[in-house]
Amino acid sequence: MRLSDAVLRRATTAIVGLIVAVGASAARPAPASSLAGDLDAARRECIAAAHDTQQREQAVATLAHRIDLFRRDAEGRQRDLDQSRPEQARVLGAIEVFQRHASDRLAFFRENPLDRARSEMLVEGTVAGLRAELRALSAEIKRVAELRNEIAARQGELAGARDAVESGRAHLTQLVARRLDLTRRLSPEASGENARFARLGRQAADIADLIKLADAAIDRREAADPTRPRDLRVFDPPHSALVMPVSDPITRGFGATERDDADASKAASQGLSIAAAAGAEAVAPYDGRVIYAGPFRDRGVVLIIRHAGLYHTVLAGLGRADVGPGEWVLAGEPVGAMPDAVDKIAGRPLYFELRHDGRPVDPHPWLAIPDEGRDPQNGDQKVRE
Repeated sequence: MRLSDAVLRRATTAIVGLIVAVGASAARPAPASSLAGDLDAARRECIAAAHDTQQREQAVATLAHRIDLFRRDAEGRQRDLDQSRPEQARVLGAIEVFQRHASDRLAFFRENPLDRARSEMLVEGTVAGLRAELRALSAEIKRVAELRNEIAARQGELAGARDAVESGRAHLTQLVARRLDLTRRLSPEASGENARFARLGRQAADIADLIKLADAAIDRREAADPTRPRDLRVFDPPHSALVMPVSDPITRGFGATERDDADASKAASQGLSIAAAAGAEAVAPYDGRVIYAGPFRDRGVVLIIRHAGLYHTVLAGLGRADVGPGEWVLAGEPVGAMPDAVDKIAGRPLYFELRHDGRPVDPHPWLAIPDEGRDPQNGDQKVRE
């Protein structure tokens, strides 16, 4: 049965009205409370994705290290085989001679049974020794071949692990972009302040001065901030634990000195140096507010996060920062990345510093790293004047 023209017109009008209403609803800005909830959810997603990416980066580092050990083992064994070629030729030649003249090797001693028996024992012992050397040589050649096969297999596994890292980083980039978009929608006035904070890096004499200038600049901003996380924690050692900013080993500890031929004695380190891989994701060591993010002197991109209790953390040597001054971060939230392999400053370690009331403090006692001989209760005794 056909519908009348009037019914069709009414249905068409209703559908058009519904489309217009949906479009208008989508165009209206979301309430601040909804955006704040979305930002909290985005932060949690970023933390989870950053943790997953760092685990993948650690898997790549472990595989690469294992391959390097296999390669060095195979190269060392092959080098020994190459150097022992004259000895190999001697063993093989002696075995061939004994096998070829086995029937008449005792012809010189047939007139003396005692000498013949003694010579028989000597020859058998010599042949047994030569055969043992031949077996060892064959086993070594076989082991080199096994190592090369193992390296080839691990190389394929490493390629897959690196692809997984790149996939994780791409996903994390999307999540960070969404977090930034939500932050700007909640606090649009903060998006134009990067240039003002960048000038602080040119004015400051050192890290301590930079912290003072950046703190003062942040404090001049509006106190009420809708982007502030609702569950922000207070850093309260020894009851608080710091997250490692990257998943790589510490190469130089707090208070360690560095010596070289040009300078017989350098100042003791006021932080930790971490052998971060090229492009490695860096995360916030603890909840806080970014007060500086940008280049500083010869330290690459520097990120400073202010925590409660007069504590600051400093990350230096980054290739880029994914957060800006005034933004809030939670522990484990992605904040930047190390320089890529093609970057001219690639290969430098990540420098991680903790300061309390302006003074460098050893962060090691509050990191989730076994450290014998240190008491987390006495971490502030490591403060350097």
